[in-house]
Parts: sequence; structure tokens; C-alpha cells
Amino acid sequence: MDFRRTPIPPQWQSAYEGFLRQVEKQLALIAGWLITVILVIYQVNPSQRGIYGNIHIIETLLRAPVLLVALFTLFVHYTKKPKVNPGLLLRVIALSVMGLSLSLFVVHALYSPDTLYQMSNVLMIGFFGVSILSVRGLEQWWMFFVIPLTLFFAALAIMGLEFKQLLPFLFDPLVMIFVGIVVSGSLSQLRRSEFLIRQQLKSLASTDQLTGLLNRHAIHISLKQMVARHARHGHPFSLILGDLDMFKRVNDNYGHYVGDEVLIETAQRLKNHVLAGDIVCRWGGEELLVLLPDTELDNALAVAEKLRVAVGGPAMTAGCILPSRTAATALKVSSWTFTLRWQQPPPKLFKR
Repeated sequence: MDFRRTPIPPQWQSAYEGFLRQVEKQLALIAGWLITVILVIYQVNPSQRGIYGNIHIIETLLRAPVLLVALFTLFVHYTKKPKVNPGLLLRVIALSVMGLSLSLFVVHALYSPDTLYQMSNVLMIGFFGVSILSVRGLEQWWMFFVIPLTLFFAALAIMGLEFKQLLPFLFDPLVMIFVGIVVSGSLSQLRRSEFLIRQQLKSLASTDQLTGLLNRHAIHISLKQMVARHARHGHPFSLILGDLDMFKRVNDNYGHYVGDEVLIETAQRLKNHVLAGDIVCRWGGEELLVLLPDTELDNALAVAEKLRVAVGGPAMTAGCILPSRTAATALKVSSWTFTLRWQQPPPKLFKR
């Protein structure tokens, strides 16, 4: 089985981290409820499991921290306070479950050997559950298993418990570790594949396939966000809407392939001359739109002139030399200001 991870493109790393956090948040909630219910069931039915006296008291003390972790996870989820990284909660849950499972096995090995088969089942359940919680794959699996198991075997040696005598009870749980490796690696790869498919579909839906710029649908979303940001905080923004002069003549004289190359070169020049937070969009045909956050009208006019010079300056080469005037732009600028006459839905901005 191939566990090589599908690489995540650098531009999607931030989105992938957010995707993993959402998965961790959901798993932490599910784990919190499952642990709470299971521990309560085990705690109120000791006689049915053949557990009496001091063993039951020790089990109660061992379960208490894990139950508190589960209840704290549920509290954080439903109250949103305090703000805790869901990945951190998931790691604490996984390590606490491992600690509880291994500690119970040691206690029963010392004081109640007759119930070791029952503890063997507890280990298998714990190991499999922790494998599911390994959202980030094998690198996280090592943290969840290697450290607790190292401490476990050290405790067996210190307490004089012979591994050979315990092996019949540990064999199935150790096999479950191998199963956990397979499950953890497979689930991690499935999540990566799911994320990549989602991002590719999202990119196809929001990107103009010729120029690589955002399309009209995507810019409407960004524009609505800018309008909401202005309404809430008063931050201005500006729009630059331009088209290529005599573009039809390019298509007629040189063919549509050359026309496409001109659009691609124009898009690249625009992207090279805007700031990182600015958004360039293909509005339609040879029309291009630039969204400038936190930009007043005077500054937007200066940016528009800079872009006009950048696009209409050097001649464009697309299988042949095109006259520089062919790439000249006719630019219009609209700016979202503080006056009430601009308080209108985003589509109406382009009708002015």
C-alpha cells in the first residue's frame, strides 16, 4: 500500500490548514460525546464486568481526568469559551485515552489478572479510536502511540511484570496498532484527496480559464464583502473598469488565437502592477476590472493611470509584433465613498 502523500500546492496550504482544523473540531466534538457516554456506562456497571472493591476505586480515579477532558471539550464547543485550538483538544483527548487504556491494563495486571482479557479488549478499542483521531496522518500517529507505549513498557519493567506472560493479552492490541497505521494513513490520504478535489472545483468555478484571473461571479462575492466592510467600518474601496481599444481589429486581422494571447498578456501586466491585496478580474470579453480595497478616488485614479501605461506601453508579442496602440485601454474609475448617494447594491455600481 502506497502511503506517499499527495502534495498540497503552496497557494492552498492556508486553506488546507483551515480544512484540517474543521475536521479536528468535528472529531473533537464526537470524541467528547463518545468518551463521556462510554465512561459513564463503565462507571455505573462495575459488577456486570466483575470489578469490585479497590479495583473499582482505582478505575474511577483513572477515568476522572479523561472524563474532565471530554466535558471540557464539550463545554468549549457549545459556549465558544475559552477559545482553544481544536487540534490541541484532539491531541489531549487522544493522549488521555491512551494513558487511561494502558494504565487500566497495568492496574489489572498487578491486582486482578483474571480480568486481563477484558483489559485487552479495552486496549484494542482505545488503540483504534486514537487511530481515528490522527487527523494529520502518520506523523501525528507517532505522537499518540510511541510516547505512551514507551512509558507503558517502562512501567511494566519497573513493576517486575514479565512481557512474555502478558503477551497473550497484548497480542491482539499490538495487531490493532498495525491496523491503526493503515487506517490513519488511508484516512489522511482520503482527506487530502477530498480537499484537492474541492479546491480544484472551487478554482474552476471562480477562475477565468483563459487569463487565470477571477471571473465575474467570484468578483461579485469579493465586492459584496467590500460593501459589507464599508457599511460596518467605513473603509472605502475603488473599482477600475477598463477595456482594450480596437480589440476586435486584433481578432479580425490576426485571428482569435492572437487575441487570446493579448488578453493573457494584458492580465499578466495588470497583476504585475497591483498590490498584493488588490483583485484583478476578467469582467467579460476584453473588459477587465480591478478592485482596490482601502483606496480613495484620487489614489484610484493614479493606479488607473499606472495600469493604463503598463498595458498600453510596450508592444505585445503573440506570434507576431502587435502595434502598442492595440493594447491601449479606455479606463473608467468608480469609488465607494462616504456619501449616501453611493449606498446602492454592488451591481448598480457598474451602471453609473
